[in-house]
Amino acid sequence: MFENPLLPHRRLKELHALMLRCHTLDRRKAGPAREALLAAAAIQLRPGDLIFGEGVDTTAEALAPPPKPNAFSTGKSAAEPIAGIRLPKASRLTLYAATALGLRIAGSDGVVMALATAGTAEPGWAAALEYAHHARLPLLLVCADSTGGRARGGTSALSWQGVSKLAKKLHLPVLSVDGEDAVAVYRVAQESVLRARVGDGPAVIWGVLTPKGTKSSRSMQPLARMESYLAARGLFPAKTGGRSRS
Repeated sequence: MFENPLLPHRRLKELHALMLRCHTLDRRKAGPAREALLAAAAIQLRPGDLIFGEGVDTTAEALAPPPKPNAFSTGKSAAEPIAGIRLPKASRLTLYAATALGLRIAGSDGVVMALATAGTAEPGWAAALEYAHHARLPLLLVCADSTGGRARGGTSALSWQGVSKLAKKLHLPVLSVDGEDAVAVYRVAQESVLRARVGDGPAVIWGVLTPKGTKSSRSMQPLARMESYLAARGLFPAKTGGRSRS
């Protein structure tokens, strides 16, 4: 079968293997399936890139690429305003924006990927994204949304409504995607990472997941969908037992 040069068969197999790893590592078993979103985003990373989860996220730690040989760090005040925007203190996204600034100052083409969950409190998220946008920083926010479009958590929480409003104001790229379709996530993540590496600034990847409390059939779960995609290309046995999320 014809190979897409942007997603060749070898890469598809690597993506499937990383999904299996994420499925095994992810301790949020009671929540929505994140393996397609995490694997398809993290597979874009290279040595020297950075990935951060929320709090103690062992899955994000396991996905982190190795540092570049002889890499060095550089420092610059995160409080220095850009385009009149001063980064708020005590915000993890502020720290990630400052880290992305450090990578750029060091002359690296590295990117910073931050994982987040819609509906959770992220103080200063809007200011951090606005700062990163004006400074054209290599910051990617990957947000898993299982809220079903319902706003939660107040003004400090990440929500589709809030991010869309900021995106309209800034012309910030916000890419909404089926977060359980690994191939779809791969494509938008690939585009966003390439933009960030060449200095075109940050982006938000908004992965829509099955809402909490909603059951989906085995055939619609991320790994089963990916394996069906592979089977159609002769890269996986056509008949599989399917997996349920335990």
